Amino acid sequence: MDVWRRAFVASSSVRFETVDVFSSHKFGGNQLAVVLDEQRRLSDDDMRRIAIEFGFSETTIVLPPKSEANTAWVRIFSKDGDEMPFAGHPNVGTATVLAWRRSIFGKEVRGTVLLEEKAGLVPLELIEDEAGRPVGATLTAPEPFSLSSPPLPAEAAAALIGLEASDVCAARH
Repeated sequence: MDVWRRAFVASSSVRFETVDVFSSHKFGGNQLAVVLDEQRRLSDDDMRRIAIEFGFSETTIVLPPKSEANTAWVRIFSKDGDEMPFAGHPNVGTATVLAWRRSIFGKEVRGTVLLEEKAGLVPLELIEDEAGRPVGATLTAPEPFSLSSPPLPAEAAAALIGLEASDVCAARH
């Protein structure tokens, strides 16, 4: 669950960092842009356009939390500018970036981070290295895994990729 910090750039209106999530070295893992809109200067259209400009699979926009009990309100956008209710690596990367900053919105960032998202509240436990530096996070999804349609039978899935049904494990996801 390591996160590698690649760049920090400041502008006159918002700050952002680009990171590599699930990697202990630069240019590995999953790219993520974390945009800090602490003053809520960005419109919905600005957020979409920023995500499109970065072109990463996801870009997060960090806003002040709606509830004082939480760390931040986070919006997640795809490279096409579509907003997503939840995604795993953007949460890990965003929590880690906030931990590197040590505080946001006047609150210290340590231990547990609580991110408000469209899908609900996402708790993340920060991971530190031996020196106490944040290097990643583990998350709890805002809701249990569910399927909106019946799963594909193991026999059919196996046949599609040239395997035997016994080669398909459907006990976990």
